[in-house]
Amino acid sequence: MKKTIKKIIPFGLLAIPFSVGAVSNVNDVFVLAESILGKLAPMLIAVAVVVLLVAILGYIKAGSDEEKKKTYKDLMIYGIISLFVMVSIWGLVAILSGTFNLDNDIPDIDILPGF
Repeated sequence: MKKTIKKIIPFGLLAIPFSVGAVSNVNDVFVLAESILGKLAPMLIAVAVVVLLVAILGYIKAGSDEEKKKTYKDLMIYGIISLFVMVSIWGLVAILSGTFNLDNDIPDIDILPGF
């Protein structure tokens, strides 16, 4: 696990100049981050909710099989933690953009049709 992380971190650090070089000032960095999270967050949250529901149903259907119950219990815990982290980061970006008086428009997401 540690070797994998040590291999991934340099590639992530190499991407920073490209993403920051695309903007001209600090405000644009926050606007860029907010627009990216504004488009990705609802989809990731939906996937995490589906995974959490599948884990709950799997736990219920596992019956007396303790090994399956443990697997689904761990999956439920990871699902809850991932939902918390995603919503927290999404909120943190919104707080930072509000603190620095950035554009506070909520991006239109064309995932579901309007009613």
